[in-house]
Amino acid sequence: MNGDLCAHEELAVGWAMHSLEPDEEALARDHVPTCATCQRTVQATQEVLAGIGGALRQEQPPPRLRARLMEQIEHIPQEAPSQPHTPRHAAPIPLRPQHRRRSGRTLLAAAAALAVLAGGGYLGVRVNQLSGEVAASQARTNDLNKALSLAADPATNRAVLRATTGTEVAVVLSSPTSAAVMPMNLKPNDTGHIYVVWGASTPSPVPLAVFDVRTGSTDPQLLTWSSEAHKHTTFAVSLEPGRQAPPKPSEVLGGGQVAPA
Repeated sequence: MNGDLCAHEELAVGWAMHSLEPDEEALARDHVPTCATCQRTVQATQEVLAGIGGALRQEQPPPRLRARLMEQIEHIPQEAPSQPHTPRHAAPIPLRPQHRRRSGRTLLAAAAALAVLAGGGYLGVRVNQLSGEVAASQARTNDLNKALSLAADPATNRAVLRATTGTEVAVVLSSPTSAAVMPMNLKPNDTGHIYVVWGASTPSPVPLAVFDVRTGSTDPQLLTWSSEAHKHTTFAVSLEPGRQAPPKPSEVLGGGQVAPA
């Protein structure tokens, strides 16, 4: 083994960050204790993580976002089998409680710095993946907060949409400038279909907005809205083929009127 270079250094960085897949962890667990270069990389990585984590302001993300980040970034440490000749710093050091309180921004900043140190490659791809996860989670959190504010506004119109059987399928929240729909008994749609909210206060239904229902999610979906859409007091919802609203609904899944103030 060359004492200055090792093909597994990026793997050692990922192991120190507890961000490897199970098969990668197994490989690192077998390799790192036998390689002085990777042992130094593990130690340097931990020092960079600690240094960056201490330098950045501590922030608490929303609980769901924090749980998602912890799942992606802070896997349970995998300790290497003890060997008499293995330096004590060879195995990743489990994160202490104060480390676990770091925000996703702190951890991603550390990962970005380590990606530069590692010259990109594996770790750079992982940082991009985690950054995408954070951005998507933050966007969902922002949308949820906006929908909750809309629901709490006394001026918001509310319409419960029911199927012909009486089953509640969705709730439409409408204001002059924004709107949201809360799916209740709507099945997740695939990429070849789209849900459409219709204004049914006119002789012919008018397509007002489109939205998707994700598997396992009942979060409110913000809608692109206008003052003209807000004038409707009766709404309906349908599932349509394609990704755009058609001129008229193919099959109405449910409908309802705005509840009296």
